[in-house]
Amino acid sequence: MSCSKKIVIVEDQIILNEMLKNTISNTYNVVATSDDASELIKLCDLYKPDLILTDICTKNNSSGIINGKKVKDKYGNKIKVLAMTGVPDITFLNETKNANLDGFIYKNISSESLINSIEQILNGYKLFPDNVIYNTADCLKNLTNKELEILKLLCSGNSREEIADCLNIAIGTLKNHISSILNKTGFDNISKLLVFCIGNGYIVPNM
Repeated sequence: MSCSKKIVIVEDQIILNEMLKNTISNTYNVVATSDDASELIKLCDLYKPDLILTDICTKNNSSGIINGKKVKDKYGNKIKVLAMTGVPDITFLNETKNANLDGFIYKNISSESLINSIEQILNGYKLFPDNVIYNTADCLKNLTNKELEILKLLCSGNSREEIADCLNIAIGTLKNHISSILNKTGFDNISKLLVFCIGNGYIVPNM
């Protein structure tokens, strides 16, 4: 029997959306589902859920992190936001934390672990797999948060001038960061590293 806690699910894969709904409905009241994270505010205004379970990469290139942050900015702790992904992007974990979301999980967890994660967050806990990077190449694991941010901006097609302006740092400082990234990853030029990261799904550009 489901309890009165209301859940909204955002997942753009139809089969997975249905599976999540069926699994969660055994314990909680799933009031709505969607395939597009840009609908989150509208769904929250309409249903006033207790928790949103949202994929990070959704329909129309809508980000569950960006739209989840909008929910947190508007509703604060009244609505919990749990982000999930099956993509081994190395920047998502830090981005969910910076967006003040309540948790982050990978899709390869069991149904029991999913329900437990939802329960923990509804009880007021934050849930982040600290120091765990899912299926990530060893050469990327020692990058700092700043270096990961720079790497993602580079993968998204930003020029060095745009990145320096975005991060409010000097071009010389940016060059030092890029040199550090190359030294840590073992690549001899940044273009090869960007192809490696995007091609293997370690960075999802513009997400």
